Amino acid sequence: MNAQTDTMAPTPEAEAPDERVRVVLVDGRRDRRSVMRQVFEHSGVDATVVAEADTGADAVDLIEQHGASVAVVELPHPLADGVAMVAELRRGLPDLAIVVISFAADSGIKTRVLDGGADAYLVKPVSAREVMAAVPSAPPVDIDG
Repeated sequence: MNAQTDTMAPTPEAEAPDERVRVVLVDGRRDRRSVMRQVFEHSGVDATVVAEADTGADAVDLIEQHGASVAVVELPHPLADGVAMVAELRRGLPDLAIVVISFAADSGIKTRVLDGGADAYLVKPVSAREVMAAVPSAPPVDIDG
């Protein structure tokens, strides 16, 4: 298992119960996960990245361990791997909100990913506000703000 978890030291705020939406980032490339984590940390949205995973299998374990309700999945190449990853997450965690982000704007790809179990498909570049606005169970987000 090659999962990455948040290794920051706990702060007094972190010790209190956190009511923010808990997010796990899923991407095979650490650099892209790092960029998306920064997007969330500096966005002002009511969400926090609790863990990062290389694969769908790693993500399932981390989502359960950290009580996450949202997975933000970078669509990997080849496409079949991304559709399989979404399906794996959906099977293992049926109540999880799955938001897929990709550079691919092709409507056929979007349809395959949504049919595979994703709740939303966003084309990069995206902001944390756009990601959270796409989450069915998240509080409303002002995208313009």
